[in-house]
Amino acid sequence: MSLGRVAIVAYVIFLGLYSWYKYSVAAPPKFDIGYARSVAILVLMTAVAPFALTYAVLILAGLKRLSAMLTGLGVGLIACVAAYAAFWWFFIVPGGAAPAVYDVAIRGVGWGLLQGGMASVAANH
Repeated sequence: MSLGRVAIVAYVIFLGLYSWYKYSVAAPPKFDIGYARSVAILVLMTAVAPFALTYAVLILAGLKRLSAMLTGLGVGLIACVAAYAAFWWFFIVPGGAAPAVYDVAIRGVGWGLLQGGMASVAANH
């Protein structure tokens, strides 16, 4: 199996664990479709979109090796932080008593770097 395929498999595993983690962090005692929908939107915005965007940028730019890794890390980081900020704006603020945007957006740093790294490997191998 190529390293690119391993990165895709790693991403799929990451996506499953990330989804489970995001649901379980503040899950209500009983299953709530509204909460599950909110988590699904969060996962799409902060885990699917950043990976897909990073992967597409790297494929379209044709970058290789170190430049691809650095670009992937940067795009993944920016996309994930921006996604958390957008989620804050569209879903947390309207509910009232929202924390500061930087308290929410900072959550995307580690996740974005991880996704950017996986997308870089997937796009270059």
